[in-house]
Amino acid sequence: MTGLSIIIPAHNEASVVARTLNSILANKLDRPLQIIVVANGCTDKTAEVVRRFNDTVELVETPVGSKTHALNLGDRVAKYDLRAYLDADIELSDNVLQSVVDAFNDPTVRLCMPRAKHIYRGHNPFLAGYYHLWRSMPYVRKGAMGGGFYAIDKELRSRFREFPSLTADDKFMRNLAKPNERRVIEGCFATVTMPQSFSDLLKVKVRWTYGNLELSALRPDLNDNDQNKHEGAMKYLLVRPWLWVNVPAFVLVYAYAQTTARKRFALKQAIWERDESTRPFPRTA
Repeated sequence: MTGLSIIIPAHNEASVVARTLNSILANKLDRPLQIIVVANGCTDKTAEVVRRFNDTVELVETPVGSKTHALNLGDRVAKYDLRAYLDADIELSDNVLQSVVDAFNDPTVRLCMPRAKHIYRGHNPFLAGYYHLWRSMPYVRKGAMGGGFYAIDKELRSRFREFPSLTADDKFMRNLAKPNERRVIEGCFATVTMPQSFSDLLKVKVRWTYGNLELSALRPDLNDNDQNKHEGAMKYLLVRPWLWVNVPAFVLVYAYAQTTARKRFALKQAIWERDESTRPFPRTA
């Protein structure tokens, strides 16, 4: 029986990383668990918060503020063939780890993740409408990724030497696996708190879009595993007129993200923009 290594890159995540770690430790698992937090380029108290978990969490520190670098450092420390990668602001339900490990009992599974649970805790009707439409889309509801957590087996890990310098590390991993090698596990979830402000939503969407463009250009050989990305979206919308009121917001965000990301990509302006509106985690739910 092999254990599970979880690698968590963390850049200035002092306000949220304890919540993430506590959600992991609330899980029961029938095998050894290794939790690695890689504090990269931090100027806050991320490392101090992680040290409070004593021997239950391993801390790796680097002055280099790079998620890719942090993932590779964590991979070098990982002891087990089963690997999971988790964003530092994601909260797991208490049955995720066992469900993920059990999924690999199927010899065809190379990549798996829990269902993503996207939460908007704000009160802006424009944003609420956007999220209502976006979350309901078939490619979001059924998609493999978007939850900030994924696990891989030894065979999938052998398909690359180290994480390439890419913005979209999760999509890189998803596209390494063929569609029939991926599993989204029902009955457990990773909670993702969505941006609380319109400006932060645009930042995140631009980063996602830039990452997709970058991956497609760097690894065009993986595009075959990324077909039918928005399959069924138009048909889904046409028969649900009550969602049409949210279409302008959806189109606006999509158009802005595509235009801005393509301009930056043409100029090779890779900027890691993240959502700051949920750091610290909002106290009003």
